[in-house]
Amino acid sequence: AQRGPGVPRYSYSANQQAYPEYTAQAAPVQPQVDPVVEAFLRDEHTSNAPAYFVRACSSRMPSAVGLAAKVPVPLGFVFQPLAPVDGQWNVPSVSFRNAPGTIVRCKKCKAYMNPYVTWSHNSRRWNCNLCGYNNETPSNYQSFLDDQGKRGDRGERPELLYGSIDYLSPGEQYCARPPQPPVFIFVIEVGYTAVQSGFLDAVAAGLKQVIADRSYPGGARTKMAIVTYDTSVHFYKLGANLSQPQMVVVSDLEDMFLPLAEDILVSAEECENTILTLLDTLPGMFRSTKLNESCLGSAVRAAEIATKHIGGRMMIFSSMIPTLGEEKLTLKPTREQSKSSAQADKEAELLRPAILGYIDKAQALSGVQSTVELFVAPQSYVDLASLRPLAELSGGDVHYYPQFNCQQQGEKVQQEIVHTMTREMGWEAVMRIRISRGWKLSQYYGHHQRRGQDLLVMPSCTSDQTFTVVAEMDEGTAPDPVVTVQCALLYTNSSGERVIRVHTYGCLTVQSPQEVVNHVDPQAVAVTLGHLMMETQRPPREAKLAEARNYLNQMCQKVVAAAQNSPNAESLMTIPLYILGLLKSPALRASNDTPVDLRGYFWSRLGSLSVPLTVAFCYPRMFALHDLDMATGEAGDEGRIVLPQTLNLTAQCMVGHGVFLIEDGHQMMLWLGRQVSPDFLFSVFQVQAIEQLDPNAAAELFAPANIGAATDPLAIKVQNIIGAVRSERLPYMRLEIVRQQLDQGETKFFQYLVEDRTLGLQMSHQEFLQRLGHRPAGTAAAAGTPQRGY
Repeated sequence: AQRGPGVPRYSYSANQQAYPEYTAQAAPVQPQVDPVVEAFLRDEHTSNAPAYFVRACSSRMPSAVGLAAKVPVPLGFVFQPLAPVDGQWNVPSVSFRNAPGTIVRCKKCKAYMNPYVTWSHNSRRWNCNLCGYNNETPSNYQSFLDDQGKRGDRGERPELLYGSIDYLSPGEQYCARPPQPPVFIFVIEVGYTAVQSGFLDAVAAGLKQVIADRSYPGGARTKMAIVTYDTSVHFYKLGANLSQPQMVVVSDLEDMFLPLAEDILVSAEECENTILTLLDTLPGMFRSTKLNESCLGSAVRAAEIATKHIGGRMMIFSSMIPTLGEEKLTLKPTREQSKSSAQADKEAELLRPAILGYIDKAQALSGVQSTVELFVAPQSYVDLASLRPLAELSGGDVHYYPQFNCQQQGEKVQQEIVHTMTREMGWEAVMRIRISRGWKLSQYYGHHQRRGQDLLVMPSCTSDQTFTVVAEMDEGTAPDPVVTVQCALLYTNSSGERVIRVHTYGCLTVQSPQEVVNHVDPQAVAVTLGHLMMETQRPPREAKLAEARNYLNQMCQKVVAAAQNSPNAESLMTIPLYILGLLKSPALRASNDTPVDLRGYFWSRLGSLSVPLTVAFCYPRMFALHDLDMATGEAGDEGRIVLPQTLNLTAQCMVGHGVFLIEDGHQMMLWLGRQVSPDFLFSVFQVQAIEQLDPNAAAELFAPANIGAATDPLAIKVQNIIGAVRSERLPYMRLEIVRQQLDQGETKFFQYLVEDRTLGLQMSHQEFLQRLGHRPAGTAAAAGTPQRGY
């Protein structure tokens, strides 16, 4: 039998002298391995959902409540149900369209068939691995069992082999109405700020790109509508038979109504010319506007009325605080207006909504299967804390572009619009996460509405969205040897098919908390701790941001203490490193340089960020570009660009003649040392001296349209690297170039070096670990030598 982790290996020699009294002792009896555990260890790599979709804080779970209390990390799971995968593997699908009623589920807990169920009576009965109920197998689903008790036809049934599976729903069994087509309604602000900053131009350009290329999902099924607003709401008639769109203005903001009976929501293909004509003319129509107020709440109400019969994805573009109409807001004190410690203590309050109106709107939109994607490009404070629940609670995301400048940020807006409209989407989606007996799910995180105890509602679930759950032991029930968690997402794909995507993940239970620690996934733990940190600030708690920071410090102390005696110490000690990065990030750092809207944006982003992007946010990647070898920057064996080796985030890894690229999943920065080689400057930027370099113009050389346009070999390598890094991170990352001692942005670059002392937390990585009680083995490293302490 295969030996599981933590099971001791015994050995005995017949010639060995035995004690006491020279009486030979019997050889130790080999421990009996539970056949369920043995089967799990043999098949877990295929039976568990891939890491694209599910990450566990630890792949081993404690077997008793007392043991769970001694585990220094939260026990949770991170799900990204529609995560993109590489081209070498696709989620297997099973169709039951021609055989209604044959999706086999547990009659008691409704769990879906998966590789961990057990069979008996020659497959005529099966035991649910989540609740233990003994089910009768439908006659058309029976087969013979082999000598291991496995189904003889499992090679022909993907649901019995793989942890991730797509069930194509039979008939109308999983439909409350005909499948929803993809619907996009664009709610665009056309006031003075949006026009003068160029935000309106960038929005129109991004939408035109998607529509002209027909890269949106759904093809002929897709429907679109356009609503604009400033101090009033403007509807547009977009019929295919019109020579140009017709605008109808509604000025009554408190009693919104639909002024047109038809042609507001139209077929994207049939009315493509009319839609593109309107987008072409919108910037010019409002170019001379002097209206500088916003009725965002009333515009949302207008869009809801236009689409309440069908639902869809509402893409809202805003640049001002809404001061007119429904759910109008007033200015609250901001960090810029006062930086006294007394008001700094109130910052947590400023991160909460001033009114509940946008929470109510999100709930109403979710009820009619509508999701909000919120794009905000302000020049000043907009009370993002009050606006962002509109997106978060309807299953959408917030995109934020502070101090928007079209020349610098227009490309990012356009690319994020394209990504938002072309990524994989599941419409009218609901999700349930179940866990096996002996455990319960106590907390749910992510952008969704929660109905009842465990039903998560996302009118539109995308490939970017991530959900986290925290598990606790149920004191009244003993856990099974294998703890199983199952996520089932029911949605309509863009082709009109009803699909159930099921991810199943199993973990062994163990008798030692140290064994749980030895199998920790630091990245999943960092994501979960981020959610638990934000939980400390949610109403009705009257907490301060300092309490959120203290919570993370306390958790890090527990991890450091557990790592002292763990063979997994090197991996475990990356958790404090990630948390240190989070403490130094704009989401949490204690400094006056972070406006409250910007901090609120990063809190919103962390609420639904994938594991890789959360890790990049906490601990960015840094590359040296000034000393590339022959292979770096060129396509490798698999066709992918070979990236430089990543560097520790400390200035000790930098040199004055160097060029360093850093990225955190949100943006990139390129730092040029004052002593950088003139040959590098001329090859890449066509300038002779660093003082001649225009950072904004230089950044344009690496825009998507210019990648591949370089002719110099070194410039090609640098473009390839920046393009490859950008392609790994979605949505789009803007590049900012800073020159040593010449540009103000240099301070921002050095804030990414989380292993050094930084603004807001004057503590290096080593000092942070020492404060937490870490004592590295052996003698201390020589002064000036970078050392992680583990």
